[in-house]
Amino acid sequence: MHLWPILLTFLIFSLSSSIAVAGSSSLYRSVQELDRYGSSPQINNAGKTKLHPLPTLVTMCGSSLYIAYLERKQMGILPKQRCNIIGQSHSTDNTMLATISSGVASDASFVNKLLRKDVMNVWERYDAIPDCRRVAHTASRIMLSFMGYEDEIHDGSPDILVDRGERLNIGRPLGIFMIVARVNSDIPVEMRLVEPSGVISDAIAGRVLGKGSGKGNELLKQRWRNNLDHEQIEGLCSSIIKEITMAEYLVGDHGGEDDYNVVIERLDAKLGFTRTTVSFGNIHDII
Repeated sequence: MHLWPILLTFLIFSLSSSIAVAGSSSLYRSVQELDRYGSSPQINNAGKTKLHPLPTLVTMCGSSLYIAYLERKQMGILPKQRCNIIGQSHSTDNTMLATISSGVASDASFVNKLLRKDVMNVWERYDAIPDCRRVAHTASRIMLSFMGYEDEIHDGSPDILVDRGERLNIGRPLGIFMIVARVNSDIPVEMRLVEPSGVISDAIAGRVLGKGSGKGNELLKQRWRNNLDHEQIEGLCSSIIKEITMAEYLVGDHGGEDDYNVVIERLDAKLGFTRTTVSFGNIHDII
């Protein structure tokens, strides 16, 4: 009769241990582990960051790059621009390299820091700004570094993923989508999208990132034309951002239409960087 309490205690302990082990195996997974379909759950989770940030629209018109996004009005706070210039030449064509990111801000800052270093390395060796494909490839290598890949660059410039003989090791995927753009006064803007998985798109004319990106990309595909002028592009960007905002109910829970602006940044090889704002409630008056 006295053995029953001991046996019961043993069974409860065994069951609790089994549950704990099963739970730990599902919560803690290697960053390099693949599921039964051959994809990385960690990369899939990083890709979900596109569902959280406010919408950002990136497009081009001739040699000008445009970035439009929703911003809450805040008195006394200096706005932070979305267009990050990572390289610039001061030759006659005044070439500029820029990135626009959506996702985890600290991850974007980390990648931009390494990209600036890489652009500087190429400049010091070849006295030239790297092309858009080269920068996008470097961004892809950074995002894939958590997988432990040993690929190398072959253009003779120092590898930013190697420091003092040690290869950079990132413990997790980076939760950002990044557009790399090359602006030149003589040719149209070139843009490429780099995803958390390291996949690089072909050259694109525009892309919407963040919440409502599916709807935004459909609207951009329907309305963008390569012969639009500056005012038409600004109207296009503002209207699409407003439609996404209304469809996703982004205005209302945290203030009315008068509490928000749509910001439009422009990067031009000749005119430099400019920033304009339009009150969200007045957008219908200018479209």
